[in-house]
Amino acid sequence: MNKNMAPVARPYHAWLLLLCGCMSVLASVVIAPVLPQMQEYFSDQPNVGFMVPMALTAPGLVIALLSMAIGVLADKAGRKRLLVIGLVLYAIFGVAPVMIDSLPIIIATRIGVGFAEAILMTCSVALIGDYFDGVRRERYLALNTTFSSVSAVLFIAIGGALGEFGWRVPFFVYGISIFLAVAALFMLWEPKHHEDEMAAVDVSDEEKAKWNPWKIAGICSVTFVGAILFMSIQVHIGYLLGGVGLSSPSQIGLVASSGQIAVVLGSLFFGFLLGKAGFVTSIRLAMAFTLIAVGYLLVGFSGANVNLMVSGVLCAGFGGGLLLPTLMVWNMSNLPKHRRALGTGAWMAGFFLGQFFTPIVVVGLQSVLGTHADAIGMMGQVLLPIGIVLMIGSKLHKSARLSVA
Repeated sequence: MNKNMAPVARPYHAWLLLLCGCMSVLASVVIAPVLPQMQEYFSDQPNVGFMVPMALTAPGLVIALLSMAIGVLADKAGRKRLLVIGLVLYAIFGVAPVMIDSLPIIIATRIGVGFAEAILMTCSVALIGDYFDGVRRERYLALNTTFSSVSAVLFIAIGGALGEFGWRVPFFVYGISIFLAVAALFMLWEPKHHEDEMAAVDVSDEEKAKWNPWKIAGICSVTFVGAILFMSIQVHIGYLLGGVGLSSPSQIGLVASSGQIAVVLGSLFFGFLLGKAGFVTSIRLAMAFTLIAVGYLLVGFSGANVNLMVSGVLCAGFGGGLLLPTLMVWNMSNLPKHRRALGTGAWMAGFFLGQFFTPIVVVGLQSVLGTHADAIGMMGQVLLPIGIVLMIGSKLHKSARLSVA
């Protein structure tokens, strides 16, 4: 084969990269069922009620803080080699608590997991952007949301089942990233444009002109808000269902899983819209915001009505499934090759920073309005006009362009 010819990207390459991205979901949910056991085991530790939940949340904050720096490093050092290193580090830090009996050191390993996750998510998404283009790229980016939601349901079940054998056992699951590291080492390749850059080939004027930091900052700001909208119900589902009389863990788990299935359906709907003329980014954003707003309003108005509450959860989940790939594709379409990892890292930072601020926003509103449902309902009241105005504005803009043409 000609040395200058780049390998041809196949669907199984995308699937491998999507599986690498799913490691971030594993990190946040597989140990969730055993947190009470951990807290009981370390009950003699000071501030245990604060520190044990940090084992779950610390990686997300680390991703938010480090993703942009990881993006800069990936653009300079190469995406593939950094991805392989991240997968190995993920296994080392992830499995470490099995052999550690100090809660502060376990928290430190979780920070290490967050560092590895920042590498995995930034590099895997950037490589999808490198290997594919056009509608194929957009479909695989949409599948990133689908994979994450499906894997969340599976990993919660796996973590709960393994937790029956002790709180340390679910940590062994992190070791699967070693197999992904081996697969990535032999199946993936460094994008040719990156090798050209390493050889000091100048970036074209067209590529330079495509890089607009202010526009990317705007997209990441919308992503920050989108992450809060996506996570608000998921994070507070137990409180919301408790407000309508559902307190059984099995009932809460069933509704939460149903919400994740709605997210999957929303991401598949995004893929359906890709083949339809006229459904540009602004239209998809308007549809997603409107669906989430309607779901939030149903939650806010549910009172003691379980069916209304569940309907709201499902509607908001469907809208969230449409929102995430829309934001991800919007960002990717504005990234030149030589800044793709940096721009992806910035997007990840915006998303995970939004996740971190989600409980702050919802609990802040709840303290003023009275209940979690009231807080969600108020967010829906603010969001619905935005979605409608964006929809009308997009339609008017499209009509104006057609009339000029």
